[in-house]
Amino acid sequence: MDDILNSTSEGIWIWDAFGRVIAVNRCAQRIGGVQEKTLIGKCYIELIREGLYDRSVAHDIFRSKKRAVTRAESLRTGLQTLNSGTPHVNDRGDIVRIVVKEQVVSGFDSGEAEVKVRRFQDPFESPNVVEVGNHEVVARSAAYRALLKRSFKLADTGVSRILILGESGTGKGLLAKLIHERSERKDSPFVQLNCAAVPENLLESELFGYDGGAFTSARAKGKEGLFEAADGGTLFLDEIGVLPLSLQAKLLKYLDDFQVTRLGSTKVKKVDCTVLAATNVDLKALVKKGCFREDLYYRINGFTVTIPSLKDRPEDIPGLLEHYVEKYNREYGLCRYPSPRLLDQLCSYPFPGNVRELKNIARQIVVLSESDLLDDSMGLLNLRPSSKGSADFKGKMMDYEKKLLKEAIAMHRTTRDVGRYLGIDQSSVVRKMKKFGLSMKSR
Repeated sequence: MDDILNSTSEGIWIWDAFGRVIAVNRCAQRIGGVQEKTLIGKCYIELIREGLYDRSVAHDIFRSKKRAVTRAESLRTGLQTLNSGTPHVNDRGDIVRIVVKEQVVSGFDSGEAEVKVRRFQDPFESPNVVEVGNHEVVARSAAYRALLKRSFKLADTGVSRILILGESGTGKGLLAKLIHERSERKDSPFVQLNCAAVPENLLESELFGYDGGAFTSARAKGKEGLFEAADGGTLFLDEIGVLPLSLQAKLLKYLDDFQVTRLGSTKVKKVDCTVLAATNVDLKALVKKGCFREDLYYRINGFTVTIPSLKDRPEDIPGLLEHYVEKYNREYGLCRYPSPRLLDQLCSYPFPGNVRELKNIARQIVVLSESDLLDDSMGLLNLRPSSKGSADFKGKMMDYEKKLLKEAIAMHRTTRDVGRYLGIDQSSVVRKMKKFGLSMKSR
């Protein structure tokens, strides 16, 4: 093995199922200016935290479970590298090891390196993660991927009025940022306001600004409002359902003529910005109660996207947990990893607080666990699984597995080709076909 690894002029890394280095050749050591004994057994998070590298392609592969290419820098030597990695998985689709090839960029055309990286930048290329700008969004479930595709289509076509619906904690603010970063306005400001977090008497000046002397505590030079700050970009109004009726009228006026007037001023200013609004309440019910203007409701409701709750997309729970565990590993200087048992437990938990609750759970189990293996953390946090949720999850996962298998059978002529396409061996294909009552004649 040593002879094979050291016979190439490129850096070679091998990582285990837990993201730890198990082998690295001499070329990779020279590129990084680091000895083998410093690298073996280290988690990729530790290598970044210790200032040896600025990023690791192993991180991308563990997130997507697919081959990935990225540019990186060895911080000790300053060498820029192009790293391409391939995951090797077992019959269950779990990663058992990753092999990474490392090339110094100066050894070939830098433009060629960028082309190779861009090949992997289709946001939906990965079946588990969608990448937009600086954001990596866990999206394995069909429901959430469909939502993202709809949202991106609206952003691509330049739609400037979108209403985002969803329960508290589902990630409405994140979706608003993704829409902005996907649009042509991505290089302009993204300005957001939680309408419920600002006292009612200050909301108008916050949104529309004021001139000097407009009220007792006003600044002498006045202040621009959030509409002006978002000119050319995007204004995101979260919890729009609590907006007072008086301000609803001013918002409606802006949506009609794209003009704002500061408090205490008669000067009208033209402002061009996309307005995204979000709420977790039933605006139609508020309209019937007289708490929300009907004309404003229809003005902002031209295009609507609804984020499914986490209990309706259980396929995303494992990926989200791994994402946040990794985030808090970095934050607290740890190297925890969830066990299959913990993943099963969390997949049967109803998550009434949605993604926000999962994020809090991940933080607590990373900090409070007594070992690197996060195993019985449900007991640690006194969480109660839902047996119905477990059944729903298993049923949905079986439906998803059957769907993938049927699609693969329709595309190929032999079970060997099906296995190669799905990344599993032929015997597993035959076993799964028997399980679901499928055959190659199904094609």
